[in-house]
Amino acid sequence: MSKFLMFLTFLALPYYMLRAKWFLKFGNDLDKQKELKRYGDRFLSMRRKNVVCHGEENYLGLENCVFVSNHQSHNDIFILLSCLKKPFRFIAKKELFDSFIFKEFMKLSQSYPLDRDDDRASLMVLKGAVLDIKEEKASVVVFPEGTRSRGPQMNPFKTGLFSMLKRAKTAIVPVYIHESYLSDHKTFHVYFGKPIEDYSLKGPEIADMAFKTIERLQMSASKGS
Repeated sequence: MSKFLMFLTFLALPYYMLRAKWFLKFGNDLDKQKELKRYGDRFLSMRRKNVVCHGEENYLGLENCVFVSNHQSHNDIFILLSCLKKPFRFIAKKELFDSFIFKEFMKLSQSYPLDRDDDRASLMVLKGAVLDIKEEKASVVVFPEGTRSRGPQMNPFKTGLFSMLKRAKTAIVPVYIHESYLSDHKTFHVYFGKPIEDYSLKGPEIADMAFKTIERLQMSASKGS
């Protein structure tokens, strides 16, 4: 990110933080979702970038689902906010919820804070997410690598996530975001794989299936570049 764009981002932050506080207090769910999508759209448009989505038919017909995505850069959050046509919540690291910059946005999205240093607390958070997926028909986004890869090679998936999320008995949709770590890209491409709906599989088996699906989407995207 150029110094000028960095300056513009920090200049705009107080405005959007105040908007987030307002929507938290007065906005309904639809208003909040529109506001979150606006963050993604404007973050990208300020940088003269856009998003093209492929395979959306793999999730648009579902009542709700769990999106599992690769994670290459900070751009991924904004790309998904801009791209997804279904309301969703993030399962994200706890540090974002403690951040002065991001905490209001994480609250606005009703996202779930994972404490990577406290397995017991993380388990309770995941149980809460599973309950919301089942009872509220919420959709969620999770980055199962656990951290950014900062390059094309995916990190191994955290299989414990899948052992918990499969209990929701909701379709798991693999997502591949193509080369978001490359700052010179003007267009980011997002690919959606076919949903995984075999809940008889064990968590590690679902993780492996999702990983391989995203690898195939990556190979296909690379050939088309």
